[in-house]
Amino acid sequence: LQYPMYWYSTPALLKQWLDDVLLYGWAYGSTGKALAGKELLVAVSTGGPGDAYSHESSYGYTLTELLRPLQATANMVQMTYLEPFTTTGTLTITDEALAQRAEDYAATLKSTDLPALEPHG
Repeated sequence: LQYPMYWYSTPALLKQWLDDVLLYGWAYGSTGKALAGKELLVAVSTGGPGDAYSHESSYGYTLTELLRPLQATANMVQMTYLEPFTTTGTLTITDEALAQRAEDYAATLKSTDLPALEPHG
């Protein structure tokens, strides 16, 4: 899933898509195994700078913590939740830094050995 973070959450249309697609009997439940064993990579961008996402900041939470609902969703549908790819500070990012993040993201998408994020990690 790739999206810009809005108010510390997914855009409303992505939430609606999840509600429409992740159905009982298909994605979860006793017969819902369609996504079991697959991997979920979340790629998110934020306008706020990376250091704003900490316990010490006014936000009070890390990006990993703010993404927990998606991790819980992955757990529910028996997917492996991969370490998220995040790009922060997009309101002030330079063209050079954006180009580097794009290269990093392309390399991430090509990788076959991405680390999983533990359920409580």
